[in-house]
Amino acid sequence: MSYSQPASLSLFNLLAFWVPVGLALIAIGTAREERAERVATTALLALAAAAIGYFACGFALQFGGAAFVSDMPGLQGLTAEWSPLDLTWGQGWGVVGLRGFFLQAEAYNQDAYLLFLSHLPAVMTAVLVTMLALSEQLKGMQLLAVGLLVSGLIYPLFGNWVWGGGWLSNLGANLQLGHGFVDLAGSATVFLLGTLVAVAAFLLIKPRRPMEDGPAKLPPIHFPLLMVLGALFATIGWPGLVLGNALLQEQVVLSLVLVNLMLAAAGGALLVSLYTWFVTNRPDALATGRGAVAGLVGASAACAFVPAWAALLIGAAGGGLLLLGLYISEQVLRLDDPSGSAATFGMPGVWGILAPAIFADGRWGAGWNGVGGQEYLGIAGQGISGLLVGSGYQPAGASQLQAQLVGLGALVVVSLLLTLLIFRAGIWVSVAAQRAQAGQLAASPEAASAGAEQTDEEA
Repeated sequence: MSYSQPASLSLFNLLAFWVPVGLALIAIGTAREERAERVATTALLALAAAAIGYFACGFALQFGGAAFVSDMPGLQGLTAEWSPLDLTWGQGWGVVGLRGFFLQAEAYNQDAYLLFLSHLPAVMTAVLVTMLALSEQLKGMQLLAVGLLVSGLIYPLFGNWVWGGGWLSNLGANLQLGHGFVDLAGSATVFLLGTLVAVAAFLLIKPRRPMEDGPAKLPPIHFPLLMVLGALFATIGWPGLVLGNALLQEQVVLSLVLVNLMLAAAGGALLVSLYTWFVTNRPDALATGRGAVAGLVGASAACAFVPAWAALLIGAAGGGLLLLGLYISEQVLRLDDPSGSAATFGMPGVWGILAPAIFADGRWGAGWNGVGGQEYLGIAGQGISGLLVGSGYQPAGASQLQAQLVGLGALVVVSLLLTLLIFRAGIWVSVAAQRAQAGQLAASPEAASAGAEQTDEEA
């Protein structure tokens, strides 16, 4: 049975839901004991906000033009992909879909529901990364608003550019930049995006972790156990983010993805474990679990296009960047980020974007994003190619790297800009409401009388 059949895809979709569950357990495992309940509540709220926001408008914004990237019968009515450019510029400059809101009309069928289900775990993960990072800074309704912002606007918008037929995926076809922007399982679209939204919020809120005296104390034993369980659940579920994607069909090799992801997780966990063993004379379960996740984040974009040795190296480098990110986040910037999202998903996510442009060996991904279906760089059957290609294939030079850097720049701009603008608008509305309330209180006779009595008492 082909794994691209609906029943098999649904099984991989269910497997993918272990990723947000695992990350939630990791966050609870790293929380202070008195904050664990709040973190758990935030995680549940994040999953709900992700599902509602993506159902209401996120799916339509991301896949309103899915008919242009898929031949699935049920998606042929999703033909509304808006572009600010005239058709004389060519096809593939879309920026947002405009059909399929609330999964109604053209999206009310089995194929559209399958596509929605296949991307819901990724949406939940992106929202979870953001909300857990901000769980100490924002209140319940504020966190909910952030979750709806990510699931209903920011993630779908960038997701359209990468997976919904938008302009980033067509950089290869339109501008001959490699195979366009490649991000198979969301190094950028899921993990780095969620981190950047949280960072934008930190820039506005400006929380600072106070300097602590004395050595750090290890958490109680049940917290590391939750951390390890979360890392295991996330590792087991990670292949579902790739193999459950209804749009991929037979474009990726199942065994290659499974092997590469497991090696990446092992590389990240081993490097971080060895580091903590060298520094503290014993391995640290918390750091090792985070290292495994960082390795998976680093390999997510390229796991179907690189050889096994490269996947191991990518994962190990992701673990190393986790250590660097933790130092910068906690010691330099002193961000009050109890989940460690900025370190765990930020720098490994950036590394993951660059990995295809370096390690893709040309053997896999022929025809990806509509580039090189028959031949690429004069070689029949050559697929996505970076700087280190295999024997018999031509390196793509800097073209694939340029596509990845354009995608990285676009992600930084859209994530930070939209978040800052909307947060600023929210702050203005909140301040206006507070001023209006203060004015009403001052104008009321009861308030004036109370104020006079208080003045007399003070006198």
